[in-house]
Amino acid sequence: MLARDVQHADPGQMPLLRAGARISERYAAALADVGVPAVWVHDELSQDVEPVDLVPPQVRQEAAQKVSNALIDAREAIAAHQPLPPAAMAELQAVVERIVASVASHPGTALVLSDLATADAYTHQHCIDVCALGIRLAHELFSREGWRDDRGRRRGDGVERRLHHLGLGLLLHDVGKLAVPLAILNKPGRLTAEETAVVRRHPEDGALMLDDDSYSPVVRAIVREHHERWGGDGYPQGLAGHGIHQLARVAAVADVYDAVTSERPYQPARAPHVGYGVIVSGAGTAFDPEVVDVFRRIVQPYPVGSEVTLPNGRTGVVTAVDPGDPERPTVRFAAGERRVDLAVARAA
Repeated sequence: MLARDVQHADPGQMPLLRAGARISERYAAALADVGVPAVWVHDELSQDVEPVDLVPPQVRQEAAQKVSNALIDAREAIAAHQPLPPAAMAELQAVVERIVASVASHPGTALVLSDLATADAYTHQHCIDVCALGIRLAHELFSREGWRDDRGRRRGDGVERRLHHLGLGLLLHDVGKLAVPLAILNKPGRLTAEETAVVRRHPEDGALMLDDDSYSPVVRAIVREHHERWGGDGYPQGLAGHGIHQLARVAAVADVYDAVTSERPYQPARAPHVGYGVIVSGAGTAFDPEVVDVFRRIVQPYPVGSEVTLPNGRTGVVTAVDPGDPERPTVRFAAGERRVDLAVARAA
């Protein structure tokens, strides 16, 4: 039985399938045909297992509509060589407020981005998920360490304002991609040098859209620097270490994790443990080690509610995770529950 609505790629349309529907072979084939990679279901194994959503379905749907509207405004602004209009920013401010409130309502640390959207919905859903994860990372980071100002000083004041700037920057981090031809964005194979150069202009193009006194320079920095890397091999400026704005360093982790685990037109979604591994292995080279340390505490390689398959073919559902030992979750099989070392299972 379907546990949650399957949303249409266009947030203004009715869901493709409502929660409570029985998943027949016909439904499964139809959903696969439109690019839905997976769905949440209720069955015997998942009974009483309820993942904690970083963005609840109702908030996600409202946010998707507002982000979609703002992206339409942004596309028109690019065509007219104009900055992003204030009306679009007002829509995005409302989205940030809802997401900040949603993140603040979760006192625990073990959360999951449970959106299972089609590849066609990637643009606006990616913005929402990156915003939510980035805010969650920053909230945890600032509560422990404070935030760094332009002089590198740690501060504990103005955290809420900082989170709102981060949220806006994350919602807009890829707005410059609207200027990139779809044939390049959705190309399934390796890009040519010329195509790569076009794509790598999107952080600067996005920042230019916000080059107006009504937009905070902090938001512009997040948009311009979210592809910079800790070791200095990012773009567009080749910044390194603390030379990258702290909020852009948070954005980089959230952006890469969600990109790896989302369904995209040119690449299928990969499992949460794959995205987790990309971030953790990049600490100190691609990503700020301080941000990765926070990431490891709040993102799980095997989230509660996810399905796992062992090398012997047995399938189970994760029911609990020890934050101190996330690679050995408790998994429910038909014969009962037990802790499983999934790192060893993967190696096998």
